[in-house]
Amino acid sequence: MLLPRHFKYLVLLSGLLSMSLTSQISSAQTATETTASTATPPSRLILLGTGAGPIPRKDRAQPSNLLIVGGRPYLIDAGNGVARQMVQAGYVPSDVRTVFITHHHIDHNADIGALMSYAWIEDTKRNDKSAGVMKFYGPTSTSDLVQAGLSFLSVSERIFRSGVPMPPAAGRFEAHDFKGAGVVYRDDRLVVTAAENTHYHLARRTGEAMSNDKSYALRFDTPDRSFVFCGDTGPSDAVTRLAQGADVLICSVNELDATMKELATTTKLPPPAQAAMRAHMEHQHITPEQIGLMAQKAGVKTVVLTHFAPGRDGETDASLYTRGVRKHFSGAVIAGRDLLEF
Repeated sequence: MLLPRHFKYLVLLSGLLSMSLTSQISSAQTATETTASTATPPSRLILLGTGAGPIPRKDRAQPSNLLIVGGRPYLIDAGNGVARQMVQAGYVPSDVRTVFITHHHIDHNADIGALMSYAWIEDTKRNDKSAGVMKFYGPTSTSDLVQAGLSFLSVSERIFRSGVPMPPAAGRFEAHDFKGAGVVYRDDRLVVTAAENTHYHLARRTGEAMSNDKSYALRFDTPDRSFVFCGDTGPSDAVTRLAQGADVLICSVNELDATMKELATTTKLPPPAQAAMRAHMEHQHITPEQIGLMAQKAGVKTVVLTHFAPGRDGETDASLYTRGVRKHFSGAVIAGRDLLEF
């Protein structure tokens, strides 16, 4: 039998235990919330431009991609319209401090100068003294194009600075030419590995002077996913090896017969030029079926199609491109479109 004083002690003890438990639960909840708020956000890929070039289209911008890792954006290729597409995606050019160029065809590099110019303006508007240098990484002659971008900007810079105090653009940009295949970049969030693809191989086989020009596929290994950008390429064992086990393979796609029909009806190329163009499209670009074979052999999880050729304005049926991939690849196949994010 409990005496009154015993009952009083039990009530007091119960209250103390309840307070302790409540405190532990509250501390656990706070720890969980703190962990959740400080956790690294998952990587995201935004397709900025998915058109094949160098032909401007109404429905698709020229090739460019934004990869966001740990909240930091990295740009892959800078085709025409990249600045506007970035704004559409919720970014501005000066948000990007690291740019990669896969190869030097104008549909992939045409807006390097514009990107630099807008980034300089944005940095000035923000009065951001801590803004880092924008660095460009790409094949031989990337440094030449960045220097040309500075020359392009210099005219506007001279006029702007004659009336408004603005920091000079010099020193705000750097270029790093790839020395070859292998690891070409690393920081605290990712590692980038390059492999030479076959986009220029036909010209070398036919004896044309290509000096040191190369075209690359790029693999981005992040903490949560791996992304491989084929660039423009034909079938390539090197790209297949680079893509081994990747989560996402982003690949240009060329429906050869449809592309040649488009060229025949929209251009006036003489027969020798048409034959050369067909050889280029056949050997230095990749068909849906070839993408499927490569993806299956590499064991990737998802294929994302971009750089659509012919990619006519008004196209609504993506099966022209996807069904050939699915013949040979058992994973997910996504037909990209501008500003698609995943």
